[in-house]
Order: sequence, then structure tokens, then C-alpha cells
Amino acid sequence: MGTATIPAKGGDQERGRMRPGEARGVGADGAPEGGGTCGVLGQIDDDRLRLMTLIVRTHRRLTDRLARELEQNVGIPLVFFDVLIHVGGAPESRLTMSKLSSDVALTTGGVTRLVDRMVEAGLVARENCPNDRRSIYVVLTPEGQAVLHRAVAEHIDGIDRHLVAHLDDRERAALEVALVKILDAG
Repeated sequence: MGTATIPAKGGDQERGRMRPGEARGVGADGAPEGGGTCGVLGQIDDDRLRLMTLIVRTHRRLTDRLARELEQNVGIPLVFFDVLIHVGGAPESRLTMSKLSSDVALTTGGVTRLVDRMVEAGLVARENCPNDRRSIYVVLTPEGQAVLHRAVAEHIDGIDRHLVAHLDDRERAALEVALVKILDAG
């Protein structure tokens, strides 16, 4: 019984196929080469899938490492840092709950629970909006400001060690250009 050939849609017809008799090697991490999948997806050799897999795996690995170090060295989870950096970077270091919800990509209920935890930890406070009684501001407390400064330093150190150190100036510039181009495309 032969190996199925699974063509990718679009582009070069040879790209996207695993030819009969071809075998996959195993990468350094023990996963099958070509994206770390098996089954039907393991039979697809497509540079687009490989690129997307690399983006997702790199994001996951960087996020996991940075989150672990932030928790160990500053004592806050990455999601707290996300809130602190958005609130701290806003005009007057305050954001409405609805704006915060869209900035950190959580539902309004999710942000409410998250802010509750951060209020309990003494990092943020809620303030009424003077010109809109329906809106509530999230503001940094003095403790939140101090934690944010420590967290930014830790986060930058982690980014230097886990990302920047592995790329030269030209590679960093090319990566930035490519990512901005993708983001700007919508």
C-alpha cells in the first residue's frame, strides 16, 4: 500500500506534497521534522504550514519562559504584567474597564475577575469616571507602579536572553520589518 500524496492549495504543485517513500526525520526536540505533527498533517510538506508552526511554537516557548521567570522573580503572572503595562502606558496611567478588556483580549467578565484579583493584590484600584457614571477606571496603585518597574526590567532581561541574543542586528531588523508588514496588512 503506497503513501498518499496530499497536495497543498495554491502555489507550487510540488510544494505541499510528501512523495511516496519519503520518510520524516526526528528533530532535536523529539518531534517529527517539518512542524512536529503526525498523521495526515505529518504527511504534508508545505513551507506555509512549517512557517506558521514555527511562529506558534516560538511564541509559545518565549511566552512560557518569560511568564515563568516573571512569576519567579517578580511574583506576578504574565497576565498581571499585561494589565500593568497597558494601564501604566495609558494617559494618566488609567484605562476604562472596556478599553482594558479590548487591550488584553479578554471578555468584560474576564477582565472584571482579573482586576478583582489585582485589586486584592494591591496592584490596581478602581475609580469612578467623573464624566461618565457607567465607566470605571483601572488605575495603578503605588505598589502597582513599583511592581511594574521591576517587571519591565525583568521582562526586558528575559527578552534579551531568550530572543535578542539569538539574532544579530540584521536578523532583528528583518524580523521586525516582516512582523510589522503582516500586522499592517490587517
